[in-house]
Amino acid sequence: MGIITSGKDTQVKLFRDKYNLQPVETGLYTRNLLKEKSKNGDWARRAASKGGALPVVLMKEFISKEIKNKPKNKDLVFVGGPWLKPEAQLVVKLMRENNKKYFVVYITLPKKEIYRRSLKRKQDETVKDVYKVLDEEKIIKQRIKVYENQISKTIKYFDNLNILKKINGNQSIEKVHQDIEKALDYFKKLNKK
Repeated sequence: MGIITSGKDTQVKLFRDKYNLQPVETGLYTRNLLKEKSKNGDWARRAASKGGALPVVLMKEFISKEIKNKPKNKDLVFVGGPWLKPEAQLVVKLMRENNKKYFVVYITLPKKEIYRRSLKRKQDETVKDVYKVLDEEKIIKQRIKVYENQISKTIKYFDNLNILKKINGNQSIEKVHQDIEKALDYFKKLNKK
């Protein structure tokens, strides 16, 4: 997990092959839904235009399907979500029902850097159009507010379960990667006890 532009997708790419992981890309699902011409696509666009999270019912449906259809030979890595506490509670419930271990890495980033990265991303010709919409200054501000007011509850929920490690995202990609490796080692040792 992590605030917008914290490097979640970048880090998952670095870990995916090394650990034979199957990504559950909540962000990609959301971006695809935003482009979809459907009732759910309209619903998602209304939420995104206000900087809000995807409606919980849509995300829960997506998460349930991804966990149910997980390849037997791979572990899951959730990229970006679950964002909201009800989604997090569903993940915990489903993972427990399937006797699966789980933990959360949360990449932090100061507001000033979020704005810098978002506005830089908006100007990048190679960046997908959906980011150009989401990286409007007004929407960035609202997305940060949603993080502070809603996603912070999810982070607290995971922290209270003692399954959360915070990582400073305001450093090089390599250093963030090393810090996540240390968090993985910590959780591996913890799960062996």
